[in-house]
Amino acid sequence: MRNAVIQIVVVTAAFILMVRIFPMGTVRSHAVSGQKAVEAPAEAALMGDVFTSSDKKLQTVYFTDRHLSRITLYMRSTVPKDTHAAEDVLFRLYDDTFSCIYETAVDSKKIEKDGCLTAVPDMDVEQGKPYYYEILVGEESEAVYILPVAGRTALSQEENSTLFIDGILNDEVCLIADFEYTSPLSALGIIGYDILIVIAAAGTYLLLMILVHVYDECWSRDSERIGKYARMGAAALSVLASMALFVYAVVLNRFGGELWDRLFFSAGIVAAEAWLLGALWRMTRVIRPKKRTKASAGSKICLVWRNYIQTVSFGLLFYALCQYVNADRNYYHYTNTRWMLIFLAAAFLMNYNQRLFLNWISAAWFGLSVVGSVLYCNGFRADEKELVLARLTCGVVIAWGLLVICIIHSVVRAEKVRFWDFIQRFHEDIPYMMHLALWVLFALLMFMYRFEKVWVITATLPFAAYFFSKGTPPAKARFLRNFCNGILLSFVLVVAFCLHHRPHHYWMLYRYGGMFHTVACTGMYLAVVFGAAVAKLYGKLKTRTSMVKICYKEYFMTACVTGFILLTMSRTAFLTTIVTVLSVVALTAVTYRKKARRIVLELAVLAVVCLGSFPMVFTAVRMVPAVINDPVRYEIEFQDKSFMIYEGDPIDSDKYMTVRRFFATLFGRFQTDNAQAQTDLTLQETGVFAYTGDDLAGLDMCAAGGGDSGAGGEHAEEKKDISNGRFDIFRAYLEALGIHGHPKMGPENENGEEYAHAHNSYLQVAYNFGMIAGVIFLVLCAMTLWRAVRLFMEYGKKYNIFLVPFAQVIVFGFVSLTEWAFHPCIPAGFSFLMMLVVLIHKDASENISPGGEDSYYEFL
Repeated sequence: MRNAVIQIVVVTAAFILMVRIFPMGTVRSHAVSGQKAVEAPAEAALMGDVFTSSDKKLQTVYFTDRHLSRITLYMRSTVPKDTHAAEDVLFRLYDDTFSCIYETAVDSKKIEKDGCLTAVPDMDVEQGKPYYYEILVGEESEAVYILPVAGRTALSQEENSTLFIDGILNDEVCLIADFEYTSPLSALGIIGYDILIVIAAAGTYLLLMILVHVYDECWSRDSERIGKYARMGAAALSVLASMALFVYAVVLNRFGGELWDRLFFSAGIVAAEAWLLGALWRMTRVIRPKKRTKASAGSKICLVWRNYIQTVSFGLLFYALCQYVNADRNYYHYTNTRWMLIFLAAAFLMNYNQRLFLNWISAAWFGLSVVGSVLYCNGFRADEKELVLARLTCGVVIAWGLLVICIIHSVVRAEKVRFWDFIQRFHEDIPYMMHLALWVLFALLMFMYRFEKVWVITATLPFAAYFFSKGTPPAKARFLRNFCNGILLSFVLVVAFCLHHRPHHYWMLYRYGGMFHTVACTGMYLAVVFGAAVAKLYGKLKTRTSMVKICYKEYFMTACVTGFILLTMSRTAFLTTIVTVLSVVALTAVTYRKKARRIVLELAVLAVVCLGSFPMVFTAVRMVPAVINDPVRYEIEFQDKSFMIYEGDPIDSDKYMTVRRFFATLFGRFQTDNAQAQTDLTLQETGVFAYTGDDLAGLDMCAAGGGDSGAGGEHAEEKKDISNGRFDIFRAYLEALGIHGHPKMGPENENGEEYAHAHNSYLQVAYNFGMIAGVIFLVLCAMTLWRAVRLFMEYGKKYNIFLVPFAQVIVFGFVSLTEWAFHPCIPAGFSFLMMLVVLIHKDASENISPGGEDSYYEFL
């Protein structure tokens, strides 16, 4: 097992590096045209006249390569010490028609620190044509700027041409700048880098194995004592780090805020330290029993690899779904749909024994398809976006081709997968036959009224591939465990992005959206993650007495997810999480025959853990993005520096959320008397997704008719109802329902504008595909819920992971009451579709093969 872990770590690192080279193309060839006038552009060397808002210097340049990556303009900035507000210098780049093709605002304090202004156009340019760039200073700027010039001969750069100084031509001097160009690696360059990465990975693996061997030979007898000292050292360092953070944030108050903020920071630091010390203490207490199985060592390592690949595939799949939901243009819908299909094929492929997809037929298909992909993509070199889409399309074809070959191979050889057994079992199991029949009938109705909805195909055919895999309880439990772990892995990736780029704002974006620009999308995604976390928690909890110690990781993950849900202030997410917890508690109480006292104790422990950990989540979201200082704002969001957080803002800026503000707005969400005040704050928030054919996929909330993410539009302002205008939308969809489906997403409102969606999956399905399909969809959801209950009650005592389908169906069911979620590229919709086919599929034989993978999985 240790060897497999080392292999996974080394191969994963090598794979990430190789993917960054191709197809991501982050590694490129660089060429710098550097100025020669100033050898060391220090402050003493950069002398010149003071540059003010009334001065104009327009530099003409002729670029010498096709892709301009960076321009470094050397200048000086002196900012008064008593200046707290951020002051920006605007850099603009024009083409030969004097149209602005790029602009960026750079903080004056950053210029003062770096001694230069750095602009990153990262765009294609034409050689032989003139371009122009200039900087603009605000009229109210308090900083003093020096924009020096140097002789063209001294600079020795081909790019520089005429400099316009206040409209006067000057061919003798130019602004001092460096120009950096990039170009894609050649085929030989890519191969060369890949070979170096493989050699480095092989050397690293051999070195690690030698170190492991030396450790086993010399220190294995003292491993317990070494581990004890290592944990003690880690605990001491963590305590010292927490004390230093306490002094910095609370005593010195470097992050600003009032007394309540400092108290909350203290509680957050204590909670984080408690979790860390608990993890170190648990490492000394948990003793895992040795697993005995007849499976060979090679089979164990292969199964570990397949579990790992399947988990990572689902994790990246859900991350791609998050990117899809967060996209503001259909181009990103297209790209992330293809990523989803690629990762889904990889996940399904890991359901099969490695002998079925590691053979000469698969190798031949892979080789031929790669050659065909290269030839196909050569026709899209002119347009970078079309080239990316072409590459991803080829990736989908390659991945699903491998899966189809594997399925055919398994059916022909009849290894563990018998398709006809899958058909024959329905003669003996009428409920399963009805479940499948309803799903097929509903799929046919969706195709009948598909119109231009491509996602209907994505919501049916790819998921049907699961029916060809193994459906025994052990195999299904393995799949569900990896699926659940993949959801939690995607949450880790999302949190990492949020802590790096997404601070919590005080003003308009006071409801924390995380990586999403719409809080409704955040709430739906977090509800899915919460369903996975609480299902793992209560499935593992059973009737154990040492709840926190045994379920330590599950409690920690659930507490983190709950903290982010609280930050969203999404009533949809609140309702869904409460109903999910109560439903899971009720089902596990019946299955495990728990007493009322035990149920109350479990709920009390869960509440204490989640609420006690919330200060930790709040503190992390408040501090980490402020320290990293690299905020990301989406185009659909506000771009106003007066209340939006920008790079260079101090960590104690009043733009960051405070404890008092958070709780005031949180409790205000549930007070209908203050609806007008809430509307005034949220009317300007934008971004509800419309899955249409428009170029722009994000629609204004006011035009869309409201949403949990923000304003209720004019409807909420007039009605002041708690639904944010949803009741009017529901009424409009109910009046428009008919037997036949509709090509558009919604009817028109009283202003003649089309609704983005119904804010209700059941109404949306009935509107899109007809009332018959809507009724069948309701029955299908109810039967899916019933099958999830039966599955857990039948196998839950042995396979606690079977609680996951029930939790995900509950999440989808209640999210769908207020949001549009039935879509394969929305996390809640994907989870429901996945659980649907898992619950429908069942092998005719449920016997566990001795010595095989099913037998080994009993010990995983």
